Amino acid sequence: MDIYKLEGGDGWSLEVVTEDGTSIVWDDLFEDDRAAFEEAISIIRSEGAVAFADGGSIVVPFKQ
Repeated sequence: MDIYKLEGGDGWSLEVVTEDGTSIVWDDLFEDDRAAFEEAISIIRSEGAVAFADGGSIVVPFKQ
């Protein structure tokens, strides 16, 4: 899990990188780093790490 403060911006970005190198980045920004962290932990607690795997509930595949 990576949480970044965007340069020149007002928000924080959340990214989860899976074991196979897949990067999942939230579209919405967070008010602070704590809010981003709590979002990721909330998903892990409710759905488990499988939520970030291929076919997980938050993964939207690119159109091919």
